Amino acid sequence: MIRLIIKRSREGVFMFIGRESEMEQLNRLYGEKGFQMPVVYGRRRVGKARLISEFCRNKKTVFFTAIEQNDTEALRMFSEAVLQGLPGMQSSFITSFDSWDSAFRYAAEFAKDERIILVIDEFPYLASGNPSLPSILQKAIDHYFAGTSLFLILCGSSMSFMENQVLDYKSPLYGRRTAQFKIQPLDCFDSIKFLSRWKKDERFQGFGITGGIPQYLLAAGRHGSLKEAVREEFLSGSGVLFEEPANLMKQEMREPAVYNSIIRAIAGGTSRQAEISTKVGIPSKSVANYLKALIDLEILEKQYPFGETNSRKVIYRVKDQLFRFWYRFLPGALPLIGMGMPEEAFEKMIS
Repeated sequence: MIRLIIKRSREGVFMFIGRESEMEQLNRLYGEKGFQMPVVYGRRRVGKARLISEFCRNKKTVFFTAIEQNDTEALRMFSEAVLQGLPGMQSSFITSFDSWDSAFRYAAEFAKDERIILVIDEFPYLASGNPSLPSILQKAIDHYFAGTSLFLILCGSSMSFMENQVLDYKSPLYGRRTAQFKIQPLDCFDSIKFLSRWKKDERFQGFGITGGIPQYLLAAGRHGSLKEAVREEFLSGSGVLFEEPANLMKQEMREPAVYNSIIRAIAGGTSRQAEISTKVGIPSKSVANYLKALIDLEILEKQYPFGETNSRKVIYRVKDQLFRFWYRFLPGALPLIGMGMPEEAFEKMIS
């Protein structure tokens, strides 16, 4: 599979270099008649929104990105996006729809005679504010969108939600999708294209640190060498990658301090559930829930001895390569980073 590459040109403009397969499939669906609903999902920072934005270029599109808020505010913001993107008679005298059903019905009217793209990014946030929204959307698909030319893209970063609440056979939306795309990190050969100014051997090390996540590669690729990138992005208090694990934990978890302790324990070599429980001082049953959440985010993964799937022998390891690097090398250098001494922190890290 050809992966997405977003690279900054010398003029500072982002170039879209890869993902031909996904773009080809999306454009093929777009060219087909009738209602379409591709589902796009994958971990944060992997390039979902960029892929969708590039696909929507020069096409009539309403692009709505949800945030964490209550249902009333979410409906108001969605209404604004729809009314601004699809101005009609109603848009001149109302500012918000009174229900999600009304909003979806309005969009369907515009899509009767022309192809319109409606993107709902971070759909899980909408559903967390209104758990009945998947059922409401299912009704809209069956009664309003069917027979129209609406091209509805549902996108989300919560992979467990998208797989269980959108794609799973128990979901109200089961059977409504017409395509699905799980966006993966870049492979090594695409990743090193971000690091063209680095020495060849350093480029592969850069992939090992960033794990092929485009946003991380962009941050690293701003610098001329591996050492400079680590020093400025990891070992500086204002560095993008220094803040990334903490920011991601705050966005995704209600108890980031607990998750931080668990990841640090595993990165330090504690790999079995009972050992992790003892290390962080949390009952084993509770630790199991935390571990599952981190696996859902693809930060951790389970590993079994070859040929065995005995749960008692399972070990946990840090799957996310940036998290693995951060928790292995940075904790001991944090005092120096806090004092604004990145060069000394680098020497401490490699010693």
